[in-house]
Amino acid sequence: MIRGIRSELFKLRTSPGPWVVAGATLLFTALGIVVVFLVRRGDGQGVQFIAPTSVYRLRRLIGAGFAVGGVWMAAIAGVLCVTGEYRHKVMTTSLLVEPRRWRLLTAKASASLIWGIGLAIVSLLLVGAMGIPLLNSQGGSVSALLDQAGAVLPGFFAAFALLALFGAGLGTLIKNQIAAVVTILAITFIVEPVFDGILPHVGRWLPFAASAAVAGGLAPTDARMYLLSWWLAAIVLTAWGLVPILIGYFVTFKKDVT
Repeated sequence: MIRGIRSELFKLRTSPGPWVVAGATLLFTALGIVVVFLVRRGDGQGVQFIAPTSVYRLRRLIGAGFAVGGVWMAAIAGVLCVTGEYRHKVMTTSLLVEPRRWRLLTAKASASLIWGIGLAIVSLLLVGAMGIPLLNSQGGSVSALLDQAGAVLPGFFAAFALLALFGAGLGTLIKNQIAAVVTILAITFIVEPVFDGILPHVGRWLPFAASAAVAGGLAPTDARMYLLSWWLAAIVLTAWGLVPILIGYFVTFKKDVT
């Protein structure tokens, strides 16, 4: 199994798609950092650029990778891990090396989890390289920021990893890479915002809301009151990953690929 996971990680490292996803994660994290410093003026006339001081804004700075959907790059990485071989028609080769499909799928899911954690690390490195200097330049407190790290980081890593697992499950179920990526984008920018606005009690069970709850409540202010508890959200987010993988394994992954 270890060899299988290494093989899948090698495929990710040597493919351009996952690195594009990593670059997009950096871009979204940078945007998220800037957004944290933008605050509406008291007179309602535009915004001002000031250091975060509240617990919520400091946590948002640490978890800037969540802003504008950056955390969903982990889900897309999971999709690429599974669907890349279908897209390039090399799945048969992988099955010749490892004919036990459940082991191959387990290796892909594990590699997706690891790559998701890697994306979380990339995001946090940019927060350190960009966010902390900005905080210093605006007179903010770095010690106050670090005080919130314990409340954010464990869930932050878990959210990236579990969303990568969700992407792997979606890729297993759908197989078509473009369709799976479009589905993730639709969930991110259409389905979840609609539910958050109309049925927030339902929307909190969806993947992004669950990941925000896991990562210390890194959701928009108006949605925070509806979030699940972190432990329940972790169970829900794990289910969003495992259920599509199990269904996809029996429905699509076991089919003939020739």
